[in-house]
Amino acid sequence: MESIARLIAYDKAGELSSLTPLSNEKVAAIAAQYPGISSQYLEFIEKIGVGSTTRGQYVYEPEPASKAEMHPSFQAYQSASYRTLTGRPEVAENPFPADAVAVSDGGASWWYCLCPSLGSGVFCLDMGGPSFEQDCDDFFSFAMRTLILGGSSDQ
Repeated sequence: MESIARLIAYDKAGELSSLTPLSNEKVAAIAAQYPGISSQYLEFIEKIGVGSTTRGQYVYEPEPASKAEMHPSFQAYQSASYRTLTGRPEVAENPFPADAVAVSDGGASWWYCLCPSLGSGVFCLDMGGPSFEQDCDDFFSFAMRTLILGGSSDQ
């Protein structure tokens, strides 16, 4: 299992150096607004921060994953014309859990989310599917692989 100290030690290229830590009060407000949100995520945004990494991966304050439905990528991939062109069937229902919150993205058509009802993992919300699948076991593992080492989801 990763730790904040290990993340900082492995960040030799300074990928996290452009992030801005949030105040204790702001982190406490996020924890109150999103009960059960990952304690690793809360520690990360308090000690390391939010913003864009030097490679352009974003870490931000939580926002409901349901907002994906308003995203241009989601609307394009789910449009009748795109589905007709690609022969993809209509999706019966939105696969995103009600308590899922987006906390990171790389500017592509997927968001990385936390979902307290599904445990401590980080989930990839793929707007093209749409789908919602576990990407990492916990936030620190996600931060190591995706933010520091530059790995990405298999999506």
